[in-house]
Amino acid sequence: MKDKRIQIGWFLALMLLAASGCHKDWDAHYTVALETVNENVWDALQKDPEVSLFMGFLKEFHYDTLFLTDNAYTLFIPVNQALQAHLDTGEITTSFLNYHISSQFIQPNAVKGKLKIQTLEEKFALLEYGSQAVMFDGIEITFESPLFLNGKYFRMKNVAIPKHNIYEYIAQNNPILKKYIDDLDSVALNKELSRPIGFDEHGNTIYDSVSVVINRFEEKYFPVKHEFRNKTATLVFPKLDNYNQALDVMAEALGVPYHGHADIPYEWQKEVLIPQLLNQGIFENMLEETDFMKKNEKDTVKLKNILGDSIHIFYSPVEKSICSNGYAYDYAQFTIPDTLYMTSSVFEGEWLLRPTGINKNSWKDSVVVVSDQSFQPVKEFLATASNDSILKVNFPKKYAGRYKLQFKTKSLFPRKYLMVIKTHMDIGGIYDIYVNGRLVRTFDYYDYVRNRGIYFSVTGSKVLPVGRFNIIDCWVDNITSYQKAEIRLEYKGPGNAPNNGLVIDCIEFRPESDL
Repeated sequence: MKDKRIQIGWFLALMLLAASGCHKDWDAHYTVALETVNENVWDALQKDPEVSLFMGFLKEFHYDTLFLTDNAYTLFIPVNQALQAHLDTGEITTSFLNYHISSQFIQPNAVKGKLKIQTLEEKFALLEYGSQAVMFDGIEITFESPLFLNGKYFRMKNVAIPKHNIYEYIAQNNPILKKYIDDLDSVALNKELSRPIGFDEHGNTIYDSVSVVINRFEEKYFPVKHEFRNKTATLVFPKLDNYNQALDVMAEALGVPYHGHADIPYEWQKEVLIPQLLNQGIFENMLEETDFMKKNEKDTVKLKNILGDSIHIFYSPVEKSICSNGYAYDYAQFTIPDTLYMTSSVFEGEWLLRPTGINKNSWKDSVVVVSDQSFQPVKEFLATASNDSILKVNFPKKYAGRYKLQFKTKSLFPRKYLMVIKTHMDIGGIYDIYVNGRLVRTFDYYDYVRNRGIYFSVTGSKVLPVGRFNIIDCWVDNITSYQKAEIRLEYKGPGNAPNNGLVIDCIEFRPESDL
């Protein structure tokens, strides 16, 4: 028992000694104040000769009143030499000064990697804390002041120019993409701000409407016009010169009537090229050039785009621009794959339908049908079809009435095509086929029976059936500009076809030069 008391006594003695030592360290750390702790940061700045030029502009624009309050500010100040160099080509504005001041208290050693800080300009700047240096928008910070009564300041090697957001970058570097984005503005009802005032005859709510403009590009991809602290994106898109040079090469490949980038239709760029580039060039977060690089020659680079799709990267981004809401890059070398404009164009039959219920469909508004009787179009799923489904319309056997189906395909470049309709050999009749108002083929489905399923193409080749499917083809040479082909299928009678009606799996336009 006595030994136990001795052990407890020693333990208490050690605890008292430790407490005494801690008290000494505590006093040393907290009771000896730095000379600058109780000094206003404004007064300290006026004593620093390295930033006197910047201070002169703060006084000229009456920024001294900011520091008469207890609010804390962090200033990122370019040294005199850097500011003088800027004055040779630029000017000092309140926007410029605001961008170098933040109402947040910033401690760089508390930053892990990258931090977006909001400036008085209400734009976000990028602060990076690395092993070698601290950077403000990519500019090295050379000096960090102690903490003053109402803030602190940093000295920088260069001036920081307020960063564009990604939309402003686009407006400056590729007006074609800007137009694409602007064209996607639409007006929508804001139900939160709108007031319900009654009901119409169908029971729908009537609102005293308040409308808002939404942009479908920003809804789908990223709000490029807006800035956030924790939300960024990376855009890789060719600048205008790069973009136009690629269009020049494309125009040369297409030939007459295309002679240069100005001749390539904007409609094609809007429908095909730009969506392709966006799907391959918008990513979440700020990606560095190294994220796009192969580890070795045999590797392929795959990244997840902002839509969540995994894509292969076949380009090298260059000229990184730090934006207030992300990064933007140009292409090192931009070319347009000829698969986007030199190969076949396929139009699926089921694209003419819209669903109206379970296993029920109707024609889209753009489709014109003239018929003596009403026939329900059917979308039938079929594993061997070009897109897993076909369009089918069944007539009564030996139907002799009228039936005309007219619709438009996707837009096509002007050239000669082999138009190929994939259809069912056992459901048809006698049809006249028109393209842009011109009769290009009359076909009797009984020919499949006569020729035992073999089809004799207009090219001179024999086409064997695939199951009970085969083709009808014809030459089309009356597409004279970039336009949609208008197709009309006109039923002339039942003929001797086994069953009457119409089946379209797909319609393919094959360029003559590609055959």
